[in-house]
Amino acid sequence: MASLSRLLQVPQERVSLSVSTLSTFFLPAFVSYLAMGVLVQRKRTATIRFALLPVILLCAYRAGSSLDFSFGIPNYRFLNQGLVLSVFTLSMRSTAWAFAKKPYKRMTLQPNKNFHGDTMSGSTSNQFTNIENTPLYTAIWNVWDLSVNLRGIGWDWAEGLRIPESSLRTKSTLEFLLITLAKLLFYALAFDATSGAARDFSPETFGSIEGGTIFDPSLPPLSRYTRSTIITILSGWTAYFVIELVYQIHAIEFVLLFRQAPSQWPPLFDAPWLSTSLTSFWGHKWHQLFRECFISVGARPLSYLLGRTGGVVGAFLISGALHYLGLKAMGRGGHPVVVFGFFIMQAIGLILEGIWKKRTGLRVDGFLGLLWTWLWVVFWANFMVDAWGRVGLVGSKFFPDDYRPTVLLVHLLEYYFM
Repeated sequence: MASLSRLLQVPQERVSLSVSTLSTFFLPAFVSYLAMGVLVQRKRTATIRFALLPVILLCAYRAGSSLDFSFGIPNYRFLNQGLVLSVFTLSMRSTAWAFAKKPYKRMTLQPNKNFHGDTMSGSTSNQFTNIENTPLYTAIWNVWDLSVNLRGIGWDWAEGLRIPESSLRTKSTLEFLLITLAKLLFYALAFDATSGAARDFSPETFGSIEGGTIFDPSLPPLSRYTRSTIITILSGWTAYFVIELVYQIHAIEFVLLFRQAPSQWPPLFDAPWLSTSLTSFWGHKWHQLFRECFISVGARPLSYLLGRTGGVVGAFLISGALHYLGLKAMGRGGHPVVVFGFFIMQAIGLILEGIWKKRTGLRVDGFLGLLWTWLWVVFWANFMVDAWGRVGLVGSKFFPDDYRPTVLLVHLLEYYFM
């Protein structure tokens, strides 16, 4: 009992990252997460999964609360945000797996498979492993894919997932890797450009690590909110580019090092800027990395109590918790009213669209739907981005000044053309 108490003890201050602290604080959470991933593939493991879940949640809380990925450097506090987002995702997935009604099965993928829409197609049919109970050694091998496969590409639990169709028909792994590398470089440049542009609006306040509001009280209302809206849109593009950047890095990593098929890395977004309703924006055009988590942990429990409305609100409440805890990890407060408020208002927007369809028989769509979607998302996002600015996230410098992609590009152009 004493050793268990020491294992779950949380230090008063975050401890610097090292091999020792990583193995002490993060490894127990990760190993127990992998164990849950093995169990969810096997029959008659529900009791063990229920018993293991509290251990995982405690270990995940300890890891997210104890480690300091920033090494005490204020400009790297965003790395602690990444840590907390990771362990909260680990917790959500473990909870979903603990309550899974049937074992997860992995699909037998063929190298020439293409994924699009909500189906998987190719010249040869994809098949699920025709095994009554996945052997333990197979489950252990599969768990490495399951642990990082957030959308469930190639698994039976991803049923209903809409996957954007790729506009690029790559014919070889080498071609896929080269195209992905080109995307990676583009997203790195775009991420640096938009984040830098947002910071440049006010380098002394929200554009610095000290943080500040994006609403300049010295400006008249029209100028103040026009300015904040531009900053919000730039920050939204920054979020899009950094998610794409990380995705392309992992695609290269897993295809090159772990010999995964390119078809296991379909597009992440489906042109969200062209969404003609909030339903399409949040339902499939924005990335669906947390779809399983939000449905299993948020939507499904509340839908039992409050029907479809409860399901919509539940999904966005869990999303709010994810983003709030991530922001709070930067050590400047999480602004819960603002963060949860943003996601609750998105839920309300979806509910309003449902009421509109019920009353008129028409879906929100077309140009007016596009305008409605942009106005609703961007208006409430102003307050969300203001919270980002106040905790210093907008002002974080994600690259050393001399090695920013945009700076390197300018130097390269000067060298060859000046």
